[in-house]
Amino acid sequence: MTLLGLAFNSLRFRRGSFTATFVNVFLGAVVLMSFASLFDTASGVGVSPADASSLTTIAGAVGGWGLVIVGFGVASTMNLSVRQRQAELALLKATGATPSQIGRMIIGEGVTVSILAAGLGIVPAWLIGRAVLGALTSTDQIADDVAYRFGPLALIAGLSMTLLATVGATAITARQAGQVSVRETLSQAATNDRSIGRGRIIAGSLLLVVGIACSLTTATVLKDEGFTTLSIAGQACIASAIGLALLSPLALRGLIRPVDLATRSFTGAAGYLATTTIREHTRQTTTITMPVIILTGLATGTIYIQKIQNAANAADGITVSADDKGVQTLNFIIVGMIALFAAAVLINNCVASMLARRQEFGVARKLGATPGQILRAVTFETIFAAASGLALGSISAAIGIAGFRYGRAGSSPAIDAVPFLAIIITVVILTITASLSAAHRSLAVPMIQAAGTARV
Repeated sequence: MTLLGLAFNSLRFRRGSFTATFVNVFLGAVVLMSFASLFDTASGVGVSPADASSLTTIAGAVGGWGLVIVGFGVASTMNLSVRQRQAELALLKATGATPSQIGRMIIGEGVTVSILAAGLGIVPAWLIGRAVLGALTSTDQIADDVAYRFGPLALIAGLSMTLLATVGATAITARQAGQVSVRETLSQAATNDRSIGRGRIIAGSLLLVVGIACSLTTATVLKDEGFTTLSIAGQACIASAIGLALLSPLALRGLIRPVDLATRSFTGAAGYLATTTIREHTRQTTTITMPVIILTGLATGTIYIQKIQNAANAADGITVSADDKGVQTLNFIIVGMIALFAAAVLINNCVASMLARRQEFGVARKLGATPGQILRAVTFETIFAAASGLALGSISAAIGIAGFRYGRAGSSPAIDAVPFLAIIITVVILTITASLSAAHRSLAVPMIQAAGTARV
């Protein structure tokens, strides 16, 4: 059987495993194509140079970091899917498949999912792109007579970036899967791969350094440079958030022991199950933690950076110009779209992770755990993952905010906590609701059937 045939069979028989990846690619394609359509709009007949420049700036700003974040979201679910198939990959290796063949098969699966998802995302992207232009014209950032266009640039840029993000994410996953021996793969099937690659640690550390460097730059070199200062402060939040997300497995392992000691007396068997799962399946837990970090870092950073800008303008008696309003609108549109994508990835990852644990739950029930204990353990895990993500996301936001606050305001203006509390409440509700509803579905399967389930 050809590698392409294996990829199609895997997609057909493991639909549940690939649904999460498909949804993330679909949402990412919608985000990328909707903003890429602004390139088409900017090249339309009768569009003034100023409007064309604004539209191109917005499209380019989303395209760069959007590509990184979409790739990050796709990588998290693709990695989850591959980890669920360790025994299957071990069997393929034992029967003679080479690492390069396994890698090509996984990439083929990713490309197939990407093409299907991106194709289905064209119509929603057209609608959202039109809505974005409407928001820009209603706030007088773009002339009312600019006609919306969704043409070849949207399709080429959106589809190519979606494919690039997916192929890049699946290539990394495929390389990791292909380099592991049969014995190690079978061991990982039991332990869910506790190892963290050196490349991941290096990449996370470098991005964190980039974020800190951007923050220092906004506080010194680019102090009071208007849009440029805002832009670099936002990049500090994004780079720091992605860096901390990559390093989150190390953070979770460092945090779980003190949390276990502090809660052991009142969590009982459910707490023991939860802490054991987090220790032995850290990367499984990070599929929830990582999108929380991205969502918290971007949303918190952008909201408070804009609040500091507004407060500083008011304190200095500066009248908000049309350009300032445009920057504010641009910030909220960009971050709103990416935050919605991160929220969808969070829900998707929670559901996929819990449904994939059907067999694990069945085995735990055979060993004597009650459904109530399992649900309490899942609640503990989810709260721990969400709280860790909120803490790390807040740190990433603080890195960007601190530099901008010092550079723009000098004397720090008062900042209210309401938006941050709203973000915390939203994240907690999303994670707990998605995880517990999926855990209930997994526990609804009869114990013997669930314990013998080999795939989801």
